[in-house]
Amino acid sequence: MTPQDRRPDRGSPSRRPPTPIHAILFDLDGVLVETFEAWMEVVEACRERRGHPRLGREAILRAWGQGLDADVRTFFPGLTPSELAREYEAEFGRHLDRVQPIAGAAALLSTLRKAGVCRAVVTNSPARLAHDLLRAAGLAEFVESVTGGDEVPAGKPNPAMLRLALDRLDVAAERAVMIGDTANDIEAAAAAGVFSIGYRFQGDARVQRLVDVLALVTERP
Repeated sequence: MTPQDRRPDRGSPSRRPPTPIHAILFDLDGVLVETFEAWMEVVEACRERRGHPRLGREAILRAWGQGLDADVRTFFPGLTPSELAREYEAEFGRHLDRVQPIAGAAALLSTLRKAGVCRAVVTNSPARLAHDLLRAAGLAEFVESVTGGDEVPAGKPNPAMLRLALDRLDVAAERAVMIGDTANDIEAAAAAGVFSIGYRFQGDARVQRLVDVLALVTERP
């Protein structure tokens, strides 16, 4: 690997992260914790309990990160989002051993904490489940706020979740950064007026490794 390969992929050069940064909002699944295999088993088990056929890996992957409302529409018609949230939480408890931290997540969160930067999770998953996932991955101690999809009228790409998280931190949108790995994350950030960093996905900037976030957010013009 050459020195050029190790530089963060910054995406669009027309925008830079705010200076100073007071808070970083993180998506959870696929950014801080690896949960896809567990989520796949949870969705399939909940469907099988109702006599529905298995969806298969590709169908679940296409719907990855879409949120409770969309899961109800596409996979569980007849349920309410709150009912599905409770069922997900109960079923996920059987699969927590599959949850692993993303490489570099603990080091990044620890460094940001030492630097005095607020760290929050904004996830379309139910809030209680998000806390369980953070504990299972050993990351709970590094995160000071969690906002879940069951706490707002609509999940990402609606910006309501980001705005609620920023209110809880008492941080202005122009002093925050959102790190996500899907279009829902990037669109929610744009709608909330928050600079976005895509993790292996295009945002206002882009990184391939979480460690690269530090270089990007501490970069000066």
